Amino acid sequence: MWMATRLTLALAASMTFAAAAQANCSATKIAIGHQRLFVDLGGNGPVTLVFEAGNGDDSRVWANLVPKAQALGVRTFVYDRAGLGQSDRRQGAYSIDKDVRALRGALDRCAVQGPVILVAHSYGGFIAHLLAAQDRRVAGMVLVDANIPAFFDPAETEAIVGRYRPQYAALRAQAPALAELLIPIIEAYPKTARRARAVALPPALPVIDIVAERSWAETPDEAARMRAAHAAFVAANPRRSAMLADGSSHAVMKDRPDVVLAAITQMVAQVRGEKTGR
Repeated sequence: MWMATRLTLALAASMTFAAAAQANCSATKIAIGHQRLFVDLGGNGPVTLVFEAGNGDDSRVWANLVPKAQALGVRTFVYDRAGLGQSDRRQGAYSIDKDVRALRGALDRCAVQGPVILVAHSYGGFIAHLLAAQDRRVAGMVLVDANIPAFFDPAETEAIVGRYRPQYAALRAQAPALAELLIPIIEAYPKTARRARAVALPPALPVIDIVAERSWAETPDEAARMRAAHAAFVAANPRRSAMLADGSSHAVMKDRPDVVLAAITQMVAQVRGEKTGR
């Protein structure tokens, strides 16, 4: 009886702490290291969807999907990386490991215990891969026309950086704050891609890979290499599956939110089933 009472009190305290953490992370800025990040934790349920935006985008790109996802009976976590949206400016030299540490710190601060499903778009795919490789809370991933590390070999990344460099002067003149944010990320692309290629996802991790019909590739050859990389990624593990976003540009969450929601719904059901042993 005494033990049962203690367990009941411990459970109640844990639930109270989780509720307080969620309230403190509702559309607010929290301190992570020496900077503050905008976070928004909402919804209810044991599964938490963590949304990761692409390069230069902030949490607003998910605004249409978040309430629909919450209707599935899950929590949702969106945030702005340093320098984006409502978050503080980035401090020091850029590295993707700083982004990953900041996300882990935000999840810890908001008492997100898992299971977590990462929903990552574009450049966010790199962050999702690195987080999933090191954080046991991650129980599934939905990639939304996301960066597949294997595609970004040295030749590809150098070509991408070379494509953007001629635009730096105009970007600095027209949007200096954006230039300050984006140029270091672009220049770090070879190192970032090398870092992402060096990690392996857990073999048991389920992944749904959504590919846009019209992605960001600028030439037919580049598009063909990209499609091949996505196909090889899915074929490498039976726990991975593919979805095609017909008629969509790279911004799948805007052009085909129904496809993204369908993938999320499928992944939530899978993670819930595995958590309960069904």
